[in-house]
Amino acid sequence: MSVLRTVLGDVPAENSGLMLSHEHLLYGYPGAELDPRAALDYDAALDFVSGQVAKGKENYGYGTIVDMTPPEVGRYPQFMADVSKRTGMNVIAITGFFPERMGIPYYWRRQTREELTEFFVGDLTDGMVFAWHKTPYRAGAIKIATGQESVTPMPSPVGPNGRHIHEIEDRVIRAAAHAATQVGCAINTHIDPMDFEVTNPLREQLEILLEEGMDPGKVILGHAFVPPQLDAMREVLKMGANVQLDHVGIPWRVGSAEELDEAMANALVVLLEEGYGDRIVMSFDRWFMNPRAGVTEDDPQLLNEKVDLSYMFTSWVPRLKGKGVTDEHLQKIMVDNPRRIFSIDV
Repeated sequence: MSVLRTVLGDVPAENSGLMLSHEHLLYGYPGAELDPRAALDYDAALDFVSGQVAKGKENYGYGTIVDMTPPEVGRYPQFMADVSKRTGMNVIAITGFFPERMGIPYYWRRQTREELTEFFVGDLTDGMVFAWHKTPYRAGAIKIATGQESVTPMPSPVGPNGRHIHEIEDRVIRAAAHAATQVGCAINTHIDPMDFEVTNPLREQLEILLEEGMDPGKVILGHAFVPPQLDAMREVLKMGANVQLDHVGIPWRVGSAEELDEAMANALVVLLEEGYGDRIVMSFDRWFMNPRAGVTEDDPQLLNEKVDLSYMFTSWVPRLKGKGVTDEHLQKIMVDNPRRIFSIDV
C-alpha cells in the first residue's frame, strides 16, 4: 500500500489532492526563536495560517502541503498538526537541514554519517523532537540543502570533495540518501541559484545521492527554475531525477515576479515539449507566517510573502494555458508526479 506520511499519520496516497511540494507554514532563520521581537502568539498564528490554508483548500482544491521547514529554521510539529486538524489539509513535514553556511547547528556538525542517518530515520519512523520534547508527529520526507546564501550571498567555493558543496553538507546528503532508502521516502532539495555561475548544483547534489544508492526517481531538485537553467535541468532529468518549479509569483534573486513567471513558464513549455512532463512538480515556496514579519523593512526576507494561494489559478495557470499547457499536463505536475514521489510503500 502506498501512503503519504503526514503529521497526523499515514493516509492513502490517492487522497493527496493537489500537492504543493515546497512550502513553509511557519518560518524563522536560525536564532529567531531567541528574539523577543519574534515571540509567537500561538493562537493568533494558528488562526492566521489556518485561515490561508483553509481558503486554499476550499476554493482551489489544494489537498497536501509539504512543509519544507527544517528543524533549525522553525519546524514546529505541533503547529503543523494543529493546522492540519483545523483545516483538513494533509501536511507532510520534513527532516533534514538548511545549507551549512546558514544552518546545520554545531551539535549536528559533529555527528557522523551514521549518526545523522539514525536521526533522519527516527524523525521519519518514530517522531520529531521539538524544544527537548519528543512528539508523536512523524516527518514524511527529507530535505537537503547546499549553497553560500547568507548575509552576503556568493557562489559556493570548491569544497574538499571537489564539488561546490561544503564538507558537512556532503555528509548530510549521504546520510539523507541512506535514510531515504531505508524508509522509502522522497528527498527534496534546496540549491542557491548563484551556484549556477560556477557549476550545476542540481547535478552535484544528485551525484552524491546516487553514489550512496538513492533512487533518482524519488529525488526532487528544488529551485531549478530560478532562473530557468534548461541545460542544467536536462542533465539531471536524463539521470532520472525530478525538478521543481517553485517561486511562482515570488521573485528571488531575479528582477520581478512578472519576469520570473514568464521565464519559468517558457522553460516549462520547452521541457513539456521534450517529454519531461512526468518529472516536474510545482510549488510557491511561500512563507505562510514569519513571526518577525513587519518588524523591520530593512530586510525584506523577514517579511511575509504577499502572494496568495489563489495566484496559482488566477494568474499562473492562465499564463501556462495561454502557452498551450493542458489540463493533462497540470494533472501530472500538481497531482500525479508529487503523489508518486512522496509516496511510501508500507
